[in-house]
Amino acid sequence: MLDRVRSLRVVLAGAAIGNGNRGVEALGRSVADAIERDAPGSRLTILDDGWGIRTDATSRYPGATVEYLGVRLSRRWHRPESWAQIRLAQRVAPRLNPAARRFAEADAILDISAGDSFTDLYGPTRLASVSEPKEAALRAGRPLILLPQTYGPFTTTDGRKKAERLVRASTLAYARDEWSYAQLLDLAGPDADTSRLRRGVDVAFALEPREPGGETVRSLAALDGEVVAGVNVSGLLRDRVGHERFGLAGDYIETMTRLVQRLVGDGARVVFVPHVHLPGGAGESDVAGIEAVRSRLTEAEVARTTMVPAALDAAELKWCISRMDWFVGSRMHSTIGSLSTGTPTFGYAYSDKTQGVFESCGMGSQVADARRIAGEEAVAEMTASFAARSRLRDQLARDMPAVVEESQGQLRDVLTAVAGWSRSDAVNVIA
Repeated sequence: MLDRVRSLRVVLAGAAIGNGNRGVEALGRSVADAIERDAPGSRLTILDDGWGIRTDATSRYPGATVEYLGVRLSRRWHRPESWAQIRLAQRVAPRLNPAARRFAEADAILDISAGDSFTDLYGPTRLASVSEPKEAALRAGRPLILLPQTYGPFTTTDGRKKAERLVRASTLAYARDEWSYAQLLDLAGPDADTSRLRRGVDVAFALEPREPGGETVRSLAALDGEVVAGVNVSGLLRDRVGHERFGLAGDYIETMTRLVQRLVGDGARVVFVPHVHLPGGAGESDVAGIEAVRSRLTEAEVARTTMVPAALDAAELKWCISRMDWFVGSRMHSTIGSLSTGTPTFGYAYSDKTQGVFESCGMGSQVADARRIAGEEAVAEMTASFAARSRLRDQLARDMPAVVEESQGQLRDVLTAVAGWSRSDAVNVIA
């Protein structure tokens, strides 16, 4: 059994739980799992956009204290959750503000930027929001650890300068694939201490699956004996706004509809897996994308499909996907949940990040770029993957355990490093 580290006080930023995005939740849950597994007795404070401090009310983490702390860019600057109020408290009296106090008490601040949000592509306000916890860590004089994530792109001078400063001020920084690691080295500059800059893998590979409630288990068990194809349809890409935003090659919903029709025609039972969902299907809900596909199917085709409950959390969705014979997804973390269980997986991607993640586990050939191909050409690549599922499963059985262990191991290494720093040592490390 691996040695456990001493109890720690850790703040986690950029991985909120309960916001409807199961990919971001998977990042937060993976870190909480690591704290529970490797540093029992610790206190993990996860930043989100709620109000005040709330202790996790589940029995999920009996060996640690997990709590949620609201922070936000807000015009209501007088609220304790406002970053303006937090900045003021950090300068004057940290003990008077819950967030400022947690930063001051922390052995380290872990920051993951939602995996791919440390960029200025979404505008200066989004970059400011992502940067605030990093700045707060430095103001508090606490170690800032950038967990495996994508860096950039940065298209503005101000955005790049901010990123360079924060990367250079971090105590440790991990990238989640080779492309991101190259960007990290570039931001750090030629004089950087490269021992503090590391290539890792996405932490969601380490997420531990959890069996959901009985009804979901029973509905999947009823499919025993059938070939089950899991399909994630991204609500982000379902309309013209998504098409223009990402420069898609064709009608995404039409492509996914053709795929489902082909799978059903080949005798498969299709199980839709939403990975982002808000109540009522608002915003970028995958349920809205799934409904758009279903609306184009015949009654007989619809009868060969089902959907796992949108309310399932990331670990429960991962358990469901592990029961499938093959999986395709456009939400990158839905495919990470699939790959990490050894399920043959194809990524129909809308950004470069997916290619790097698939390459990190030897599956680089199982990605198609929705900005390059659509319609029949894309369906042909996806169905070729479906036909090769037996070979892909064998390959994943050989290669995936090492990737999952690497993901768990890098979190263990981070916690071990933090446990080894005294508070004075940590200040010297980041000076």
